Amino acid sequence: MRALRTLRRGGFSVVGLAALLVGGAAHAQAGPDLTAYAQTGLIPFLPSSQQPFEAPPKVALRLEGPLGAFQPHPVVMDTGSTGVVVSAADLPGYSAAKAAAYPAGWEFLSSSKRLWVGHWVPTTIVYADAAGGEAARAQVPVLIVETAMKCPGYDTKTSPGTCAAPTETVDLPRGIAYMGVGFGRERNGQTQGTPDKNPLLNLTALAGKPISAKGFRKGYVITPDGARVGLTAQAAAGFRFVKLDARPGGGPLDWGQAPMTVAAGDQPAQAGALLIDTGIATMYLGVADPAALKTHTETNQNAKTPSKVLDDGQTVTVTVPTAPATTFAFTVGQGDPIAPSQVLVNSPMTKAFVNTGRHALRRYDVLFDADGGWFGLRER
Repeated sequence: MRALRTLRRGGFSVVGLAALLVGGAAHAQAGPDLTAYAQTGLIPFLPSSQQPFEAPPKVALRLEGPLGAFQPHPVVMDTGSTGVVVSAADLPGYSAAKAAAYPAGWEFLSSSKRLWVGHWVPTTIVYADAAGGEAARAQVPVLIVETAMKCPGYDTKTSPGTCAAPTETVDLPRGIAYMGVGFGRERNGQTQGTPDKNPLLNLTALAGKPISAKGFRKGYVITPDGARVGLTAQAAAGFRFVKLDARPGGGPLDWGQAPMTVAAGDQPAQAGALLIDTGIATMYLGVADPAALKTHTETNQNAKTPSKVLDDGQTVTVTVPTAPATTFAFTVGQGDPIAPSQVLVNSPMTKAFVNTGRHALRRYDVLFDADGGWFGLRER
């Protein structure tokens, strides 16, 4: 067995380890060959007075569609959902009759239990660069929200897009502006969150130049500066990669979540799926025996309901079977910059699940290769 080579920085560690030593080792490979691709660009995040990823990253964009042009306030970029969502009432050309001509749609955010219902309207999205010019342009259906509900009992399988007992309902809400760019989210209440809705995978131009059919690799890199779209060898330098599984029944560009193992408290490591979510500051932790963890009850910062939360002093260790493997760990309550604001403990899960929240991005850049099905992490 090869020895571990560990560099510790407070509560954080990077472990160089042969991929065969961790769960999901069959996924780990060297990475994609990007030498044939040259077209790339940056969609910058708007400046913030807070430290990186303390708040959700935001971008400036303009919408141009059949219900009128609209430039919302800074729009949250969320890797935990898929699809652009805006309030129907904020569109200057909206009417119920016009909207009804387009496919009915919905999106559910499991962290906050929000269900948005409306119609998917074909729209051009124009992203602004740091100087106010055009960084990129995309063409995707946008969900215009006509009803917003809080739905704690949402059931994806039996009633997608409906809520039998909402605790809150708002017709024609205003102020919703959200850009979901995540992958593998269909099983988490987002049955319509398919790659054709992802604005970073459906670009038509970068800085005014049309996307090259041969020179553009669909995917992105998330850094503190913004989302780099169009993968190149230079953009991917320094990343460690793991191969993703194609999502069963999915089409092109449709990949499952990244594999990982997680050990919490004194419980053994369990294999499962990983999500690095810019939309929330908390972590969601799902393991087989959550009752064995040391927890207490406090208010969930997302859903505002009582939830089980991991006690201070408990350590969480997540290992991603990149080549070589990447491990990060923190101890709750010690103030590590990558530690989430809460570790919310889910109900028992036969396959583990970790939503890290956005704080992991304080030390890692994240890469998603949609054309080839690769996930990458790069320590900064």
